[in-house]
Amino acid sequence: MPTDQAVYTAISTDHYPWTDIAVDLATRRSQGASCVFDAWQDGRWARFVWARGEVLGGFTWGGQDVSWATTMQALPRAQVSLSTQSPKIAGLVWAARASTPQPLDDVWPGLQRRLEREMFSGVLVSGTGGSYWDSGQVIGGTLPAPGAAATAYAPYAEVSPQALATLWKELVEVVARSVPLETAWWEVSTRLSVTYDCLDPFAREIALRGTALHIDPALEVSEFRPALLAALRASLARLGVRLADLPTAPLRDRPEWAAAGLETL
Repeated sequence: MPTDQAVYTAISTDHYPWTDIAVDLATRRSQGASCVFDAWQDGRWARFVWARGEVLGGFTWGGQDVSWATTMQALPRAQVSLSTQSPKIAGLVWAARASTPQPLDDVWPGLQRRLEREMFSGVLVSGTGGSYWDSGQVIGGTLPAPGAAATAYAPYAEVSPQALATLWKELVEVVARSVPLETAWWEVSTRLSVTYDCLDPFAREIALRGTALHIDPALEVSEFRPALLAALRASLARLGVRLADLPTAPLRDRPEWAAAGLETL
């Protein structure tokens, strides 16, 4: 984890009891904080993640889910660390928790050009450090040393483009039935098409008509995923609406939700 925004590092619950930790985290949650909490004792370890005050969950080795109560019972005399993170990094930490490691052939810095070209989103680990990427851009962490190899944890690699596109269509329909999305979508897509070609309203690779979202099947995930995230984020901001306030609960439990990057929206 990036440590430049560490709140505390490797302190003992003998001195900072679990009850005090829980109160502190509840306060930060009410303030809309995004943060990552680690606890470890005798080879056992757990991590909990919050994004904009919402609990994404807790996990341990291999991405296995773990509850707060179980963690306190299993690690009564733990060492604990807490760091604040951007919502995007918090979302990536959670989304990548059970990703299959992918050793990469290229070495740094040549690898950087490949990740930028492929619009990589995920975690890149090299040595004892890691960097966090969103759509080909580094958003935090430590980059590999020159000549070093790296392993990628790409939480979105295992979701098919078809499944991801289907989720987006269903989500946009839900949003468009709740708020007047079409006009806002057209306006922000026109502006964002400078960065995301596929959002050009006249090209119609991605187009919203009423409540129906069209995504050209020829588009790669690396093209439509960041574009749709940007368009939905900007549209909701224009409308003054939060995604969390809309009736999206049935969609949130699907694996495509995390793959779409929506946990950070």
